Amino acid sequence: MIEAQEQFLSPSTGVRRPIHLVGQQPTLLRNNRVLIFLTFLGSIAALGLSLCMVAVALMSFLPFSALNLDRFSAGALWLLGAWLMAMSQVYLWRQGNLMANCSVLLDTRGAYFRLANGTNSKEVFMPWSEIEAVHYKRIENAQKFTILGSDTSTVTFMSHSFYRPRRVARLIAERAGLPLVHG
Repeated sequence: MIEAQEQFLSPSTGVRRPIHLVGQQPTLLRNNRVLIFLTFLGSIAALGLSLCMVAVALMSFLPFSALNLDRFSAGALWLLGAWLMAMSQVYLWRQGNLMANCSVLLDTRGAYFRLANGTNSKEVFMPWSEIEAVHYKRIENAQKFTILGSDTSTVTFMSHSFYRPRRVARLIAERAGLPLVHG
């Protein structure tokens, strides 16, 4: 069973179709700007909520002469909530940056990938003739796509990079004349 699955996933199983790109316009695939804006807006709102929660926590602690177990517990819970909201702010900001800096340009020569990961951005070009397979795998809470090149080069992106990663992979597979391989 495992050998059959490995044979199914091997790059040589793709049946090539002729690529009809003559006169076709280049296609730029990137995330929706409204979605990116809402992610950054959510990040800023989370920062504001976190600061307000810190203020409420300080009001629970002050004045120290009136501090009892109930006020201390309430203040500690507000501080915990403020910390959690600040962590969600950091996550949303990083997610917005990742989504804003990832794109794929499909033209007549091949696919240009611009994938950002933190502070560094990687740009890769794969000609259509060198793409051997397009793999799709569902992992825990995400989708992973791998484009395999004939010279053992790979480009991997996940659903954290693109809002609709399956659409991106499907378009790449169609343009390369290959099926989208699940597994």
